[in-house]
Amino acid sequence: MIALLAPALAVLGPIWTFATSRFGLPLVVAGGIILAYEGVPIGPLRYIPYAGPALASLIDGRVDREYARGQLAERLVWQGQQRKALAQLAAKAAAKQKEIGAAAQAYVDQQNIDAVRIADLERAIRDQKDEDLGPQDHNNAAGACKPRSGIPARLSIGIDAVGR
Repeated sequence: MIALLAPALAVLGPIWTFATSRFGLPLVVAGGIILAYEGVPIGPLRYIPYAGPALASLIDGRVDREYARGQLAERLVWQGQQRKALAQLAAKAAAKQKEIGAAAQAYVDQQNIDAVRIADLERAIRDQKDEDLGPQDHNNAAGACKPRSGIPARLSIGIDAVGR
């Protein structure tokens, strides 16, 4: 078993001796502090699906964690502002829709009023035509078809004034 570890111990022995020496120990401590603060730079390995975030969570330093926390805070602020803007747009759209609905209702109401007026005018025109044609002579023995002049009475009187 020791024979298998001999090559590794041959390399790690001098490193261990230096790391525990008077000069090596402060360097190891400083390196550990820097490594804990800065983390291990993994670069584009961070973007590997599933493995990248897991690896980043293990070896990221304090700086990377604070950077990610700041990104999250900025994203939340931006999303809040976006939600507020969308709510304002929705309120404006609802107000415009209410205006459109009121205008459409006013138009329909005006059409209904106009329809009543038109019916009244048509009735008045029909009554005026009947009046203009003059009284009907029901005592005429000429038959079922009563002779009618094609000219209304008012027009006939106007033509008589001018002269036929």
